Amino acid sequence: MSFPIFPSKLRKFVRLTPKQAYEGLISLMQMDLGAKKVQSKLEEHPFIKIKLGGAVGVTVNVRIFAEDGACTLEFSFTYRRLLYLSLIVLITVLGLSLFWNKASLVGVISLPFLVYKVNSRVLHFLAALNEFLPRLEAEYARMALAEERKRWQLEPKDTKGLYRRLCEKHVKTWGDTHALEYKIAEYERQGLTREEAIRKTAEEEGIF
Repeated sequence: MSFPIFPSKLRKFVRLTPKQAYEGLISLMQMDLGAKKVQSKLEEHPFIKIKLGGAVGVTVNVRIFAEDGACTLEFSFTYRRLLYLSLIVLITVLGLSLFWNKASLVGVISLPFLVYKVNSRVLHFLAALNEFLPRLEAEYARMALAEERKRWQLEPKDTKGLYRRLCEKHVKTWGDTHALEYKIAEYERQGLTREEAIRKTAEEEGIF
């Protein structure tokens, strides 16, 4: 997947609770990404402030918005330190060029290298994020399914009866069971058996 050069904002929807997303991002930064947590808060309005690339790099502000059992991650990238350093380099080069003709050549070489390094750090972070978040979603989904299976075993239900009542509800509401079958099939693709998919769908639709 390609990313824009010097992205300013990015939003990602993930099937995680805000707490799960927050803890996952913290653990991601503990990997070898050159990222450092500057400030963070979990309660009320979760956010994380990250620095990428050390003294010369990028500040990333991450805000986490709850979305009914899931959440949206909003990433804002600030390149203020890079701009300040670039300005200092340009002023220094202009000053030295009055006494040394090769100073402008040094500036021409150093600035693109600095810009490339910072942008590469951002792209590396985004690539790691794109790889990490789906794995985190899959892990939490697996854990949630394991807990649900334990509960279903302790509280067995007549899935045939549940399915019949689901069909009656969908026929009454929509005139057919196409949406119901699609939903059950989706859960089966996620690794549930048909009986488990019926049980989960019934609970979501308030049929017990």
